Amino acid sequence: MTIPDHLLPDENDARLRVGARPLPINQWVSEVDEQWQHNIDLKKHLLTSRHADVVGYVAGNDEACEETAQGIAESLGLAQDQTKRGINALEDVVARVADDVCILTINPDAELVLSAGVLCAPNRWQLAQKLGRPMQAVHAPVARYDTDLARPVDAFLTRLAVDRPMWRTNWGIVNDATFFQPLIPPPTPEMSPGDLFLRVEFQTLRRLPTSGAVVFTIRTFQEQLSNLVARVPRMAEVLAQLIDSLPDNVAQYKSIAPYRESLITWCSQH
Repeated sequence: MTIPDHLLPDENDARLRVGARPLPINQWVSEVDEQWQHNIDLKKHLLTSRHADVVGYVAGNDEACEETAQGIAESLGLAQDQTKRGINALEDVVARVADDVCILTINPDAELVLSAGVLCAPNRWQLAQKLGRPMQAVHAPVARYDTDLARPVDAFLTRLAVDRPMWRTNWGIVNDATFFQPLIPPPTPEMSPGDLFLRVEFQTLRRLPTSGAVVFTIRTFQEQLSNLVARVPRMAEVLAQLIDSLPDNVAQYKSIAPYRESLITWCSQH
């Protein structure tokens, strides 16, 4: 599998930032591509075999789920099952797209909380543990989130307008190509750096006009480093600079620390 070139990280992505850019108003999820069906097949398997792990819902958020399902379906011309309501309507539509979807709603304390989701490609976090929690708690494990990102994220979400959805990316390097990664696999420092994988998330955020909820979508792409560098030679230098400039606690959080020196050496040789 390959990562679209426009989603590849650059040297500036060592900094923790929101880094959001405008998204076309009618684009609710990622663009359909040659990897689309592969993601859907993986998702259908998980929805059958591990349903409780990949679907979550806090009661009282049917409107936001249905509004999200309708928006995604209309954006792609998908038929909807009108008998399905709430989280069932959301699951029905999300099962037919490559992206995962989470919904944030406003609680009585005026905080955005994670209220519903269909998450089949978690990047080492578990949906059930985050449901019902506000953004600060959801991102608690993220290195430097409280000092560097909490205020910018809160401000960004507060300003997020119905007519101006946004997109951003997130990246990491992993030793396991499995899309469904709710837990951190044991480190494998003996693994050749070229056999590791760059994992990139294409994320979109939009505010819903009726419920006022925020929809957060995630499309995961992965590519083995040896393939990536052969395909896009400049990425060897980019990754070396990026990994070298990561703060130590960020490298630890991203599970890059066990491979850091070997990765920098490998990239400098390619």
